[in-house]
Amino acid sequence: MTPREYLIVALTIVLGIHAINANARSWDLAVVIGNSVEFFFRNKTLAGQIQIKEAESLTGVAYDDTTNTLFFSDTRSNYSVFSINLKEKNDTAKPLVTKQENNHIVGLAFDAKTRNLFWSDGVKSAIMRMHVPLDGPPEKPALLHDLKGSSARGIALDLCNSRIYWVNSNKGNQCIERSNLDGTERTSVIKKDMLYEPLAVAIDHAERKLYWTDDIEGERSAIERTNLDGRNNQTVIRIKRHQPVYLAIDRDTLYWSDRVHKRIWSLPKNAEPEESPVEFRPYRLYPHFAELNGIITRDNTEQIDCERYERIMNYANATLAPEALPSLNNLPTGTEESEMVTEKSQYCLNDGIMDDTDEICRCKPGFTGAHCEINLCHNYCLQGSCSINTDNLPTCKCSGTFIGPRCATDPCINYCLHGGQCSVQNEKPVCKCKYSEGSRCENPSNVTKTCETICAKTEIVPMNHSVINCRCDKTNETSAQMIMTNGERYEYTIIGLTFAVLTIVLMLVIIALSYYVNTLRKRPRIRKRFVVSKGGITPLTSRPQIPDNQCEITIENCCNMNICETPCFEPKLRTAVAGSNDNKKEEKNSLLDNMEGNSW
Repeated sequence: MTPREYLIVALTIVLGIHAINANARSWDLAVVIGNSVEFFFRNKTLAGQIQIKEAESLTGVAYDDTTNTLFFSDTRSNYSVFSINLKEKNDTAKPLVTKQENNHIVGLAFDAKTRNLFWSDGVKSAIMRMHVPLDGPPEKPALLHDLKGSSARGIALDLCNSRIYWVNSNKGNQCIERSNLDGTERTSVIKKDMLYEPLAVAIDHAERKLYWTDDIEGERSAIERTNLDGRNNQTVIRIKRHQPVYLAIDRDTLYWSDRVHKRIWSLPKNAEPEESPVEFRPYRLYPHFAELNGIITRDNTEQIDCERYERIMNYANATLAPEALPSLNNLPTGTEESEMVTEKSQYCLNDGIMDDTDEICRCKPGFTGAHCEINLCHNYCLQGSCSINTDNLPTCKCSGTFIGPRCATDPCINYCLHGGQCSVQNEKPVCKCKYSEGSRCENPSNVTKTCETICAKTEIVPMNHSVINCRCDKTNETSAQMIMTNGERYEYTIIGLTFAVLTIVLMLVIIALSYYVNTLRKRPRIRKRFVVSKGGITPLTSRPQIPDNQCEITIENCCNMNICETPCFEPKLRTAVAGSNDNKKEEKNSLLDNMEGNSW
């Protein structure tokens, strides 16, 4: 935070205390999700909740502080715009605009001074305006701007200058434009070369800043700000995997609704660069069809004291010399505020003490400036913590491996190769190698070489005493494992793998042969009939009449042999019985003996 920004915030808080105490609020922040509205205090406490039965999917939200009326837009029900009076005890919403064909209202904004309700229509590519009187029905909506094919998204009002800002989010014509509330002096404030896909926009009346969200290509999003005229661009925060679709701001905090995580996030509007957003309210347990949309704060929508903010800005832009201080006596209008700022101690910030003799501020260590408004440690250490030494100068204690007077250099970036761990000793990088050698681990071991052969961009990670995992990429989608037992080299692993493959092949061959043998054993029996005579054996092909000197025999499951003068014979065993070779010979001899004994 610059000294000017710090001073503006400090004075805004001081001058706003009386107004807040005089009119205690019933809520500070309102959020719409589905057809419900939730109200919160700034400390995240839930102040109340209402459900609009007539609505289905609320999107934009606006507030009229004069009548305590909330306005809502709806993209699914029969009505595009509702209103509900918070003073009334019931939750009945009043329809204001009937649903029309291709009507899609995204953003809402209300100007209490002119009693005009503005909205952006994303489908019709238009900015519309409708007068809402205190008494009587609203007037017919009128076209304020025809955006001619652009996709209108978020809108916001600069109430102090009577201007309206809106976002065009379609690629190729993305920009942020503004005009007077009557539609005149339309101009482009942020050009398309500064944007990718802007979604939401907000006006900070206290600091006269324009904030917007940009859904950058990929996973990144950003919240940025400029002056109201588009100059002095600053990035507030860059975030990943967020989609900030609606943005709101109060006197010191930014809020946005995120559809990716379905949450409301908060962040100080003058946060440090390394500061992360804080979860304000989670909605992930809500039904998936209940979309998280509009968000609004009381600070930036109620009756804005533009004259007070004007005086604060004039004071901040002054030279801050002691002679300029008396002009602050004209800043407040209330008695309590006047007493607060006329004390000289208020001129010394950051617990500085006013020296009545010299009428100058005596600053605490670490601060300087005419009003102790400059923090010497602010943004001094880029990667580390800052402290003030005995000479009242900032010094840095670097974090991690960063070195240098402002912790701006990391010597370990890409220094250690092949997965080596880098540390800094005496401001020099030192590598602790895992599976390689050398001062930078540049000489890989056999394991590393093998991993580099199999995988690309390897990262070798020890899993236990005998297994090493070679991760091929950062997503760990593929991996190759190499077995190393008791310090053996990779070549032994190749031998083991080869033996395992051969074993598997041999088992497959044995299984195939077993199946083939078993199939052959189940083959059908073989029977042959012969006509036997002294002249030899003649196969019987038909059944002629057999002469007296011949005989017909049938041989089953026997080998083919010459049978001479053999009578008809029926073998005792039709199926061979497993046994030794002696048994087989005995059976054959028995067969021949029987044949010889029956010959004639």
